[in-house]
Amino acid sequence: MKKIVPLLLLLTLTLTGCQLIMGTLLLIRGTDVAPKYDILSKGEKRVVIVPRSVYTNSLELQNAPREIARHINRLLDENVKNKKLRVVEQAKVEAWLDSRNNDFDNFLEVGRDKSINADIVIGFDIIEFRIRDPLNASLLQGRCLVEVRAFDCATGRLVASETLTIIDPPSMPLPSNPQMASQFRPQFIAIIAQQIAVLFHHHNPHKVQRMDVDNLEMHRIY
Repeated sequence: MKKIVPLLLLLTLTLTGCQLIMGTLLLIRGTDVAPKYDILSKGEKRVVIVPRSVYTNSLELQNAPREIARHINRLLDENVKNKKLRVVEQAKVEAWLDSRNNDFDNFLEVGRDKSINADIVIGFDIIEFRIRDPLNASLLQGRCLVEVRAFDCATGRLVASETLTIIDPPSMPLPSNPQMASQFRPQFIAIIAQQIAVLFHHHNPHKVQRMDVDNLEMHRIY
C-alpha cells in the first residue's frame, strides 16, 4: 500500500505537468482558426482576385473595389501557408479590366483568360458602399455589402460563396474632423479586405481589424 501512494502521486504530477505543457503549447501556437473555405492551402494553386461593383455612388466608391482587391492579394500572399500558392499580380488584373472597360460576363471569364491562367478565381461584387451616416454627413460610419464568390477555373464549380455586411464602427458613428475623415476611408477599405481574406486563410479571430470610439479617435488597427 505504501508503494501505491507514491506511484499515484507521481502519476498525478506527471498528468498535471502534461496539462501545463499542453497549455503552454496552445499559448505559443496562438488561437488561429481554420478558414471557412480552405481551398488554397494545399497543392499547386494559381489564384486571381477580381473586383467588381454594381454600386453607382462614384463619389464614395471611387476606386474602392480595386483598392480592396490589392489588400486581399497581399493578405493571401502573406497568410496562406502554401509554398506552391501563386497570387496573380493585381496590376495584371487591372490591366485586363481596363482593356475591357471593366465589362465582363462572369468571374470565370477573367480567371480562364490566357493572360491570367488561374486555377482559382476569387471575385467580389460591391453591392453597397458608404463611409458616412446617410442621415448625417458629419458622422463617419462605414457600411459595405459585398458578395464573394470563388470558382474552380478548370471545372467551373462554385467553391465558395459568402455575402458579408460590414459595418464599422459597429456600435455608433464617429464625429468627423479633417484628420479622421482622411484616415477613415483607407482604414475601412483595409477592414473590408481582411473580412474577405480571412474566409480563405488561417487567422486569429481576436485580431480582426475594427474601428471604435476612444476619446473621439479611432483605435489603431492590427
